Amino acid sequence: MYQTKVTRRKKTKRKSEYIVFISHSSKDAWIAQIIAEKITEIGATPWLDDKELKAGDALGDKIKQGLNVCREAVVLITPHSVKSQWVLLEIGAVWGQKKRVTPILYGVAHGALTPLSDVKTIELNDLNEFLVQLKVRIS
Repeated sequence: MYQTKVTRRKKTKRKSEYIVFISHSSKDAWIAQIIAEKITEIGATPWLDDKELKAGDALGDKIKQGLNVCREAVVLITPHSVKSQWVLLEIGAVWGQKKRVTPILYGVAHGALTPLSDVKTIELNDLNEFLVQLKVRIS
């Protein structure tokens, strides 16, 4: 009689994803995409509307889902995003959930968005500083 050894795979808890919501103006999508790539390279998962939203999706609902699952957010603050009501809404939602928000400045001065005027900002040219700090938080 043959005896078959049945091996059961141990269910290992997968390390939960560390999701970073990227808030930006659609006019700055190319910069947001580069930031998303850098975030992916260090082991976090970016939430970026271009990747997450599909034709026919209810924008508000999908964005709320992204904001709810993220651990923190970066806000790309540019001349375009300071005029965006969506960016302000996203900042308010993350702030209301008491999650970390890191403003990344490009082409604007600190304080360009009043709700984030008391938060330490990072210039886009210093993005690596943010990535080093993020890598520490995800490990």
